[in-house]
Amino acid sequence: MIYSYCKRCNMESPGDVCSGCGKKASVSAQMDQWSISSIPVMDGRIWRSVLFSLLGAAALLMAAVFGVEAVVNGGSAAALLFQGSLPRMILLLVPAGLLISFLFLSLQGQEVNVFKLDAQGAHLRTWHGPQKWKSWARLQSADPKKNVPQQDGSVVHLSQERHLMWRDVQAVQYKPGKAVIALYHTPHIAPLLLRLPPEEYELAKAYVGKYCKGK
Repeated sequence: MIYSYCKRCNMESPGDVCSGCGKKASVSAQMDQWSISSIPVMDGRIWRSVLFSLLGAAALLMAAVFGVEAVVNGGSAAALLFQGSLPRMILLLVPAGLLISFLFLSLQGQEVNVFKLDAQGAHLRTWHGPQKWKSWARLQSADPKKNVPQQDGSVVHLSQERHLMWRDVQAVQYKPGKAVIALYHTPHIAPLLLRLPPEEYELAKAYVGKYCKGK
């Protein structure tokens, strides 16, 4: 949804007209903002990432063990390891890792991701409840300075912030079927994922396209 900021009234308003003074905001003062609520333990994308990481780690460990054995004692000795219990023990890392991940993700609870696109770039802030264990389950310190009181008397904790300036965007990938826009600082590596409600997708796509033409 489009919001605008009025310096004169020092307030944000929905749309491109200030609710206070009625003045239309300049393009540079307008922003596209939306939020997505999620529960990490129920997010399939997180579980796919965890599974692939565990399988990759197990494969690398197995390759390292057999590689060292082959170099030290020869290929025949390394082949004998396949007949023992070592491969099964290494593969046990996968279910063990999934169980530990389940415990950590369960403790994280619900979070809200707030996305904003403005004239400078794309921004993401993630918020969750102020309970310390929710930060620890995310392997973060429970810094009380990041607790922000709300108008209704509740408190939320700022879990993370990510900012990607338009000038630093090297590539853009649109995924309308998944309601996702991926912004890459380095092509194909660690994109900033803009996750959108389906009804917000076209507006965000047009906003990104305005600043990332040809990328």
